[in-house]
Amino acid sequence: MVSAMRLGAILIVEDQTLIALAVEDVVRDMGANMVGRASELSQGLVLVETTAWDAAFLDVELANGELSYPLAERLRTKGVAFAFLTGSDGEIDARYVDVPLLKKPFSLRELESCLNGLLTAQVEPAARKAA
Repeated sequence: MVSAMRLGAILIVEDQTLIALAVEDVVRDMGANMVGRASELSQGLVLVETTAWDAAFLDVELANGELSYPLAERLRTKGVAFAFLTGSDGEIDARYVDVPLLKKPFSLRELESCLNGLLTAQVEPAARKAA
């Protein structure tokens, strides 16, 4: 498990409150010193631009049909490791086939493993179709 010192600041962009809170609980239990949460694309973009993040979890499909790809692009530009969360069987944009993907519902162990991998750059992307 990653130490609290290495965990730092983790961003969670998820429109389903219960899932966001569950992810936040795990991240805090693992020792994150700061957790940011957003449920909409616009909120997430503000947080990405105003705060330094060590890693992020992005729900692919947010409320009102918004996709989190603009957030992914900004995080990638800033060099922040991130993973997608999705409950959909749909395809992921081809630009992000190398990004780790957690399929909902995911286990506590899968979430912890993914976060550790993001912070150590050892997570292998899940096999999936490119859009």
